[in-house]
Amino acid sequence: MALPLLPGNSPNKQLGKEGFHKSHHFVYSNGVPLFIGSEKPGIGGELLIGQKVKPNYSVYPKGQGSGLPSWVAFDKQALCFEAYFQEDVPQSRDETYRIRNCKIYFYLEDDTIQVVEPEFKNSGIPQGTLIHRHRVPLPPPNDDQFYNIFHFNINQQMVLYSRTFTVTNCDTFTKNFLLKLGVRLNDPCIVPDDPYSSLRMEKSMKPLRPYERHYTLKQFLDHDGKVLRFYCFWDDRCQFGDQRELILLYYLADDTIEILEVTPQNSGRDHVPKFLNRSKLPKNAPTQIKQPGQITERTVLNVFDSSSQEKRYILDNLKLWHCTDKNSAFRHSIFSFLSVLVT
Repeated sequence: MALPLLPGNSPNKQLGKEGFHKSHHFVYSNGVPLFIGSEKPGIGGELLIGQKVKPNYSVYPKGQGSGLPSWVAFDKQALCFEAYFQEDVPQSRDETYRIRNCKIYFYLEDDTIQVVEPEFKNSGIPQGTLIHRHRVPLPPPNDDQFYNIFHFNINQQMVLYSRTFTVTNCDTFTKNFLLKLGVRLNDPCIVPDDPYSSLRMEKSMKPLRPYERHYTLKQFLDHDGKVLRFYCFWDDRCQFGDQRELILLYYLADDTIEILEVTPQNSGRDHVPKFLNRSKLPKNAPTQIKQPGQITERTVLNVFDSSSQEKRYILDNLKLWHCTDKNSAFRHSIFSFLSVLVT
């Protein structure tokens, strides 16, 4: 005699089951039929033999607490990772690739990802938010799944929409959160140098025209009206002159120099108000200007010079005067030979 179909009297698993529908493998998205695959549950929503359900969102371990959902417990909390990616520059002669630093934000409440690059003035490239906040799918062939918290780690590469990002480091909150989840973090890595940025730094350190900024306002306010006085003299006796007493005034406000001449009584000199007007005096005197005829393409040699005879000159077309030493025997032999030819 069969047992009655009551709970506890029959080992049939379908007792109390209400759904016996057969799942289909196609769905419509925006009017287009799409194939879902073999991940669809079996009859009545049960799993097939050997089938495992992949969670759509990150599964956090259960702990002591109020048991709030993730979108409430992790509201306004995000993990911050430092990363970079290498961008090829094929149409430039100054650079072949470019290293671009960015930050990857992973929001714990809904597993969304946002990639932001810090903006720099006059960079010449569009910066800011590179990937807006949304769920990013995994690279093929797992493009039917999305990134979760267990896909992140330090010193690893991540492919976000065919662009490879290298995660270098993370902040303290992110490191502590991953360690509590049992994630074994790798050691941080170093970001490689950008060759074009280094080239721009070298150019900026060596400008085309030297320019140094001096802030003279503070010096003017601190030393306005303060003057240093020095008593000196000018020895002009080598040019049929005499010693002349002078007073040198050094103005601390703008580093200018003024020289006054002390004219004694009955000296026979006209009194001038200033020997040197107030101005900035160069420390090193400029090079002496060449006299006319000192720099010429040809040299004139004085071959024969005598008080009783006429002077004879000849052009040094072979430039022997510059090629030989002044005290060499070869130069004396040349002069003796030229003097014989002239006479």
